[in-house]
Amino acid sequence: MASNAELHLIERFLKLSGIKVIDYRIIEDIGIFLSLKNTKKQTICPRCGKSTEFLLHQNNFVTIRDLPWGEQAVYLKVNRRLLRCSHCHEKFSEDLKFVRKRRRYTKRFVEKIIEEVLNSDIQNVAKRNDVSEQEIETMLKDLGQELVKEKPINLKKLGIDEIAVVKGQKNYYVVLVDLDKRKIVGLIEKRREKEIIEYLEAWGKEVLSQIKEVSLDLWKSYKTIALKLMPQAEIVAL
Repeated sequence: MASNAELHLIERFLKLSGIKVIDYRIIEDIGIFLSLKNTKKQTICPRCGKSTEFLLHQNNFVTIRDLPWGEQAVYLKVNRRLLRCSHCHEKFSEDLKFVRKRRRYTKRFVEKIIEEVLNSDIQNVAKRNDVSEQEIETMLKDLGQELVKEKPINLKKLGIDEIAVVKGQKNYYVVLVDLDKRKIVGLIEKRREKEIIEYLEAWGKEVLSQIKEVSLDLWKSYKTIALKLMPQAEIVAL
């Protein structure tokens, strides 16, 4: 059994608010497994919107992939409890802020993977991190669905880049980046001119007209799109 001092030190490294480490174990050639407990006593019911105490209906232990520690993969074993609202009495799954619903990897692990993919390709990043290519594509689709819900704010320098599924093959995701903030602001599943134009037009003229610079890959259609939708912007080749 781990000592309290060890567990406290692990919690400091883990940096997850409202989470207590109750045990850990190291499995050779696999990684570090941390057993966690959610210490929050109340939550917001997604059904009625009221603050409710945690009335346990059913335990549901899940294992979630997190950022590695050095060369060791890290897995979080946590009870994502099925709860019952004290007001409307409806059942709902506990919300864990550090992981998306129905996913088995932390948000920060996703950020790491996507950052690596931007500088490589899906196939090699999958091998390097011991995840499947399908999992990475799911991460990208999740991100794309989140980004499409909001328009960029104060976007002045736009980068148009791409992610290869396999290096050297003509299968790409298109990535739109706010270069000042170093933040992805758009993700398009197919590198087709029509889809890219439709995605950018959905931002509206109020966003596109403010863009002063577009840095883009050498694919000819990117320049065509930039000239059509952002004629005021300076075009810079990546």
